[in-house]
Amino acid sequence: MRTSITRGWQSMKEQFYILILLFIYRLLWGYFMYGFIRSAIIPILLRYPDKDAGGSGMGRLLYYIEGQFSLNTDPAIRTWLWMLLGLVVLRLLLSPFIRAGLLHELHQERKGERGLFFFPGMKIYGLPVLVFSLIEWVLTLLPLYWLAPKMYGLFLSSLFNYTLLLHLVPYVLAWLIYIFIVRLFLLYMQFGYTGGTGMFSSLFICLRSLIPAIGVSIVLGAGGLLLLLVCGLTGLFCPGLPALIIRQISPLPSTLLKMWGISAQYHLWCSKAFPQ
Repeated sequence: MRTSITRGWQSMKEQFYILILLFIYRLLWGYFMYGFIRSAIIPILLRYPDKDAGGSGMGRLLYYIEGQFSLNTDPAIRTWLWMLLGLVVLRLLLSPFIRAGLLHELHQERKGERGLFFFPGMKIYGLPVLVFSLIEWVLTLLPLYWLAPKMYGLFLSSLFNYTLLLHLVPYVLAWLIYIFIVRLFLLYMQFGYTGGTGMFSSLFICLRSLIPAIGVSIVLGAGGLLLLLVCGLTGLFCPGLPALIIRQISPLPSTLLKMWGISAQYHLWCSKAFPQ
């Protein structure tokens, strides 16, 4: 596990240009989404009844009724919601192509090649990796067919007794563990497909290396959790310029940790697929 993490970090040096490209991409995407959502949210918040101006419970109730009525009748709101959904789908569709470029870069590095293989990898393996992602999304949502009714019933009951929310924890935790396992299995299958060694043999490698693979994810996932805590605590205790600066640079370490995690898993796979 330690060797895989170390080799994953060494691969990050070879893929530094990808890190910078993805940082700029996430930065620009976040700025655009912030402006897009802000253009709709700010006018809505300005209509909220002000307590100092005599706002009452009745005023807030009328505000919520007006909002519900607008969601059902206002075409501008529906258009905005469709645009937001389209942007989310676009982001989801772009992610597999980015992963395809990264995987192709890793394969070429293992072969001793040097060059810019990220964009050719997006072209060669983008659509197959997109199919893997579609399978992942379907498998991720599948358990909700059974979990959603139970979770929804508990959620409605918790409106009158907040302690009932604790009963949701086992369901949510089980679902998250399931998602993690599905993503890990499909990631190793993508290693095999893009590397030409076979999807199912790579799945077998993942099963044999499940403990170190989980360890790699926990170690690097802890870094991502720490980054999330830093961003949250900075916004809570140091609002203003410090929070803004950390929020703006946070995509860089976040992207680094995600790329490092994929690279480390890749080298763990290589150690089993190409033993020396």
